[in-house]
Amino acid sequence: MRMRFSPRSVLAVTAGVLALSFVNVTAASAAPGVVIMEQGSNFQQVKDPQGGQCYPGLGPDTAIFNRTNGTILMFPDNFCQTRILNPLGPGEFRPDENVGSFLALD
Repeated sequence: MRMRFSPRSVLAVTAGVLALSFVNVTAASAAPGVVIMEQGSNFQQVKDPQGGQCYPGLGPDTAIFNRTNGTILMFPDNFCQTRILNPLGPGEFRPDENVGSFLALD
């Protein structure tokens, strides 16, 4: 028998997980490692991003590689304020993202 989840329960669980993630943001610990972004000839690295700090991205069509031990959230705006859930876990790579900014969770 297949379990089915309503969109409302999936949204509630997602919101809860996100809220719990932000609980750990208050401690300004670094996520050891580096976040690497490339967009055409533009290249940017952020070493040991601090939890809860917003970092600028390179915009649309950005390749991003999370080589930290923590999860980051990517945002299309420049100030980590868009209400969107776009996480990138440790060791994950995305070849084509709109990264206006990112926030290290841990």
